Formats: sequence, C-alpha cells, structure tokens
Amino acid sequence: MASNTTYGDWMRPMPGGIRNIGIPLTIAGMGVLTCTLLVSMASVVAAIAILVVGMGVILVLAIRDREHRNMVDRTVEKRTWMAAQRSGANLYRSGLLAPIDGGKAMLPGILSRVGLTSALDGLGGEFCLVRHAHTGEYSLLLSCQPQGASLADDDVEDSYVASWAGLMESLASETGVTQLAVTVDTAPDSGVRFRRTLSKRIVRDAPELAARAMAQIMDQYAAGGASNDVTLTLTFRYTDRDGKYLEAGEAARRISLLLPSIREQIAQAGGGAARALGMEEITRMVRVAYDPAAQETIEESDEPPYIAWEDCGPVSHEAGWSHYAHDSGLSRTWEMVDPPKSNVTADTLTRLLSPLADCGRKRVTVLYRMLPPDKTMFMAEQNRQKAANQVSQEKRATVRSMSQIGKANRQAVATNQGAVMVFFGMLVTVTVSRGEQESQRLEAASRAVEQAAGGAKIDLRPCYGAQDTGFAASLPLGLNVRSYTPAGPLGRLLS
Repeated sequence: MASNTTYGDWMRPMPGGIRNIGIPLTIAGMGVLTCTLLVSMASVVAAIAILVVGMGVILVLAIRDREHRNMVDRTVEKRTWMAAQRSGANLYRSGLLAPIDGGKAMLPGILSRVGLTSALDGLGGEFCLVRHAHTGEYSLLLSCQPQGASLADDDVEDSYVASWAGLMESLASETGVTQLAVTVDTAPDSGVRFRRTLSKRIVRDAPELAARAMAQIMDQYAAGGASNDVTLTLTFRYTDRDGKYLEAGEAARRISLLLPSIREQIAQAGGGAARALGMEEITRMVRVAYDPAAQETIEESDEPPYIAWEDCGPVSHEAGWSHYAHDSGLSRTWEMVDPPKSNVTADTLTRLLSPLADCGRKRVTVLYRMLPPDKTMFMAEQNRQKAANQVSQEKRATVRSMSQIGKANRQAVATNQGAVMVFFGMLVTVTVSRGEQESQRLEAASRAVEQAAGGAKIDLRPCYGAQDTGFAASLPLGLNVRSYTPAGPLGRLLS
C-alpha cells in the first residue's frame, strides 16, 4: 500500500516580461514602439510598416506550442538536422573497416572525448571516475540495490523520500557538484547466469526424478525474466583560484572524501548498499548498451571478458530523425517536456520504471541540478515577483496565473525554512533488437513507454534530430547536457 503523502508545486522557470513572453522580447517590443514613434515624425507609412513588421516578428517568437517551442525553434531544429544528414554527420563507422586507422570502436559524438581514470579512496579502495575532457568534469558511478517500498509502512516510505531530499540538500551545499543522475536500466534476462548457478548445484549421483525436475526448472524459469540495474551518477567540476580545472588526482581526492557520507545517505533513502563501479563494469555496460546482442556472449563466459574503453563503442550507427540504429539495436529516446501538472505520490513512476511487455530494453534517467542555498533564495523571490506581475497584468486573473503565484509563494516559504531549489529533467530510451519487423516492434515499444509516461502524468517528446545525443546522455556516464556541447550541427541543436 503506497503512502498517501503527495508531492508537487513544480514550476517551469518563468521568463518574465509582459505576459511572460520573456525579458528580451519585452525589450524588443519597447524598441519597436520607440522606433515607430520617432519614424512617425517623418513618415506615417514607414512608421506603420515598422510597427506591423516588428510586432509580427515578436508575435511569432512569443507564441509557443505545448512543447514550449516557437516557429523559429522548430524551423532551426529541422534545418539543422537536414544539414547534418547532407554532411553525413549522422553516420558513424569504426573498427577495421573504418575510414581512420587503428581498428578501434571508439565512442561517437558527444562521448568522443570521454575517458576513464582510476583513483583510490581514503581506505585504499580503488574506484573509477569518468572524465569529460570537454568540460573538465568528473563523474562517479555508484551501483545501488534499492529495496523498494512495496512492503514498507507509510512512515518508512515517507522517510525514504525525506532522506532523498536531504541528500540533494547536502549536495547543493557541496562545492563542485554540478549534477546528480539516477538511471534505472531494465533489460531481458538471458537466463545464462540462472542456468550456471543451478548447474553448479546439481550432483552427478542425483536421483533421476530430481535431475529431471531441475532440468525443467532451468528451462521454464531461465527465460522471460528481467534484470533491473540502478546507477546513481554524481558529476563534479573543481577549479582552482585561477579558474583552471584541477588534475584528476586532486579531483579524485576531494570526491573520495565525500564517498562515506554519500553512501550513508543513499542507504537512508532506501538505496541499499551503494558501491562504486569499476572500470571493467563500466566498459561492459556501455558495450551492451550500444550492442545488446553482446550481453549473452559476455554472460556465457566463465570469466567476464576484458573490454577496453577504446573498444566499447558501436561499429556503426545511423542517427535518424526519430530513431537511432546502432549495431544490433534500434532505439528511440524521449525528453521530458513538462512535469506532472498535479500533485503525485511516491509511487507515480513505478509503472514507467518497471519492465514493460513490448519493450526489450528500457532506460530511464532522471537528471537533477541543485542550486546552492544563496542562489535558491534569490530565484525563489524572483519567481514570486514574476508570478505577482503576471497576475497584476490581467484584468481577470486566470486559474493558471493564480496557481503559479500560489506555487511561487509556497516555494519561497520552503526556501526560507532551509529547502533548496532543484531543477530536474528526464530522458527515456527504449531499445529493440535489429531484425525482422524492427520498425513495428519499435513503434509497439514506443506506445508502451508513452502510455506508461501518461499514467505517470509526464509529458514526453522524442529527441527529434538528436537521437544519438539523447541516447548518449541517457547513459549513466554523468554527461552534463547544460555544459557539454559537442562540435557540429547536432551540438548546435543541443545548445
């Protein structure tokens, strides 16, 4: 039984200005009116022309659809994608048949300058950091085993949520923390590990009936299951007094000091015993993400094979407008457009995070960006003033504007009591195997994901024209999409 405690009061950043069209458009409108007034002294016709054209442009930029995009945004998105397609930027080839020497399967696009580095914690234990050369950031990957709340009492479930909020509040106060991401990866279980575990427990002189029963159990229960992997990724950026990025050794030392408290807070939030992922675990995870058919091969070996970071990328990929073909997988990635409009309970995302019937592999990544306490107070007051200005500009206040000012006031009260403001987003990726009727299977999986998101009151939108970038950003590698902008047309689209 889920707790009846509800959560909500989410707000999109308010643009401000007249009718919330934004400060730049408001200033542009004032400039058009000023130019019209000055030109009218010399020519009334020219003044009318300036007024009509200027206000028409502002109107086109101000009107936005349900996905918060105007006509210019949609046009630029489409033209950028067409330019990338003409230049071949959406294609990638690696390995022995690649046009470059080396024969390695390097990671493409936004992951091209991502590497791994090993470090030691305070107790001498080794852990791995993902280094982002573009931004000077480092990411720490922690594998979690959440115990769930299905058998937990209401007060225990509420304490999990409160502890999770406490974790984000503590991270907001830490210097250098830029992002927190939680990835729930659901994949079909090949049954190889199940068969191997049972086969080790069968003795040679077992009775015939028992041997046949064990054989039937292996055949019936080995297939059809699903594996869930939960990874928490913390991204850090450290600089010295001159603004230069710190070396890997010093950054690892600072991160290692935070590990004990982070693990303790994760356990208090119901995440179980968190452990840092090793280098080989990360490379195998990325390899299976780009080549799902490699999962069974990796699990069949008695010893996990060594996969170098330079060889865990796809041999080939092709990024389409609304899909992404990579080795043995065909994927589609969505981004969250709007959070739930109404309050929700703690189990709202249960269906979306659980295995879905028509989905082969599914990955849900929730991204968090915590504001420091000083910036939280400033933004909360700014949102309250913008919401109040919006109500004052309306002759009859609408329900939406009154709701906005109510949320802004409650956020201001919460921040005065010590809460921090958190920006969050979501990326959802579904992958089906290549082969017969792959397009139909992808569409069936897409419908299942969109229905599950609709049940969670979350509005999703496919990452049109940037499917390969969205796929990479949804991986638990700590990519900060706000500061990580690759070169090329897709990079301009992302920014």
